[in-house]
Amino acid sequence: ARLAPLAAATANDVTATVAVIGGGVAACSLAHGLRDSLASRAVSLHVFEMGRASGGRAATRGTRDDPDLRVDHGVPAFAALTPEFGALCESLVATDVLRRCDGDGSAFGVLRSSGTFEAEDAAGAPTRYRPPFGKGMNALCDGLLGGESTLANFTPGTMVTKVEPVAAQWRLTSKGGVDLGTFDWLVVSSTGLAHPRWRTTFGGEPPLVEAAAALGDTALDATLAALAPLQSKPVTAAMLAYGSDAAAAWASLPFFKAQVEADPVLSRIVVQRVSQSLTAVVLHPPTSSHISGKSREMSAVSRAQVLHSTHEFARSAAHVYGATSTAARIAGAKSDAGEEGRILDAMLVAAEKRLGGLLGPAAAIRSPAWGPHLHRWGAAFPDAPLLPEGRAVVPSARVAFCGDFVEGGEGRGGSVEGAALSGLRLAKALQRESGDCAAWIDDDFGAFDLIVAASVWRRPVF
Repeated sequence: ARLAPLAAATANDVTATVAVIGGGVAACSLAHGLRDSLASRAVSLHVFEMGRASGGRAATRGTRDDPDLRVDHGVPAFAALTPEFGALCESLVATDVLRRCDGDGSAFGVLRSSGTFEAEDAAGAPTRYRPPFGKGMNALCDGLLGGESTLANFTPGTMVTKVEPVAAQWRLTSKGGVDLGTFDWLVVSSTGLAHPRWRTTFGGEPPLVEAAAALGDTALDATLAALAPLQSKPVTAAMLAYGSDAAAAWASLPFFKAQVEADPVLSRIVVQRVSQSLTAVVLHPPTSSHISGKSREMSAVSRAQVLHSTHEFARSAAHVYGATSTAARIAGAKSDAGEEGRILDAMLVAAEKRLGGLLGPAAAIRSPAWGPHLHRWGAAFPDAPLLPEGRAVVPSARVAFCGDFVEGGEGRGGSVEGAALSGLRLAKALQRESGDCAAWIDDDFGAFDLIVAASVWRRPVF
């Protein structure tokens, strides 16, 4: 069987149905690149996301304690170095999806071992983007999907654990055994679905690896073999929010995002002004976990903080996912409350040591109005070897890969930009290849046209 070219679709006929597993930057950029095909009904797109909303690791954390609290615990801002991605970002600025980091409290730099902050040279800094005031970073993926006028279907809170060829299509099944439907094309938004890491995190064979064993396609086998050695660097983020005098103290810090120099625990600290009366702090080391924090009065909160761990610190707690993380909540990954407390304490001790000279006692690091909560990404940053671009599309098996783990030639692997460009490249490839039916014919697969594995993440540029 063969699929008609995309251009042959009529107003009342959808040429191809596409299931997208994951709603991160690469997958949403793919949807953006296919927007004309969606509008013409040449393609129907259905996105299945394991988290509560779009974004993947560029998602925004919220809380029922305060609807105004939004914490960008993964991607507070990102850089655009290529003309193509820069043009896309500027189009999103024009529609109030993003804003430029132009001296509006978006200072970047390094927190030195001495406890002093050294701002970067603005003249040599890349163009960076962050959400507009009052929005979170998930606005990026929402905007790529088309916002309220999106032509794609989006189903959150769903983990796809099985993909199988059935009656000339691909059938998807959820972790709970729910039949999610059959589709001509399949887009998967995490390397885990095709990577040996699945065995450690969730148990059993990676779904795409299991399907490939049944299909027996040598080209797909070669691509999966090329993907298997891919290493990833984990990251842990501690999230806190402060109000009243503490919020004012945190707001006085001279940076929005600071790399932490030569620290064994913390890699960077992010201070986000959520609103006039709300501030968040995010502390980052390399593995993330979540810890339940005691809810306190939120009415006067004005800053949210995020502490990011180093990769080495994150690896030391690879078994801790966090009780409220998506991996634990949806996928059933186990965590350890005692270990979560130990990790959290180590990160707060490091923050007290590094920020003591910049923050007075009013900052009340140990007494946030919200949190502390920890979140772990086991595969935050893809590491060498990246998947070669020539292996990213396997026409004979209708399988393709897009994400920041694909080497696209721009040198932007491991970044938001790399993920977005990979999704856009794949959209062009699908439109091009779909116009040449012979390139997608395989008698053994019938109407199986494409499986796409899309994953996202970034390494921020300072």
